Amino acid sequence: MRHTWRVSPAGRIAGIVFMAFGLWVMVRALLSGARDGYELAIWYGFGFGLAAVLVPLLFALRPAVTLTGTEVEVRNPLRSRRVPLGDITDAKTGYGGLRIETRDGRAVTAWAVQKSNLASWSGKHTRADDVADAIRAQAVS
Repeated sequence: MRHTWRVSPAGRIAGIVFMAFGLWVMVRALLSGARDGYELAIWYGFGFGLAAVLVPLLFALRPAVTLTGTEVEVRNPLRSRRVPLGDITDAKTGYGGLRIETRDGRAVTAWAVQKSNLASWSGKHTRADDVADAIRAQAVS
């Protein structure tokens, strides 16, 4: 069994739209700056465009939580961690992400699935709760 959860479809679509905007800014800066002789515009436009491509790539498209039969792999924007199922004591949802607690007192936070404060306050069951339930069920068995 292997199941992967990523950033919500709406979040990934927003990231792709933002990336397309960043690419457009980069191309426009290169073309207009070269044509008009504005070297500084090229650098600023290219830098902004590059940031507009890298930020969604790291924060909207890369994060994921993968549950296998033996471990949970947490892939965050800059770092990946693997936690054996036998080491997991709990999985809690929150605004900052899914918090996976281990026997040694450490915790790993997964950014891919988050629960809004509004959902927490109203007691609404979300996708993040489903992920936490699946991890807890596998960790116990």
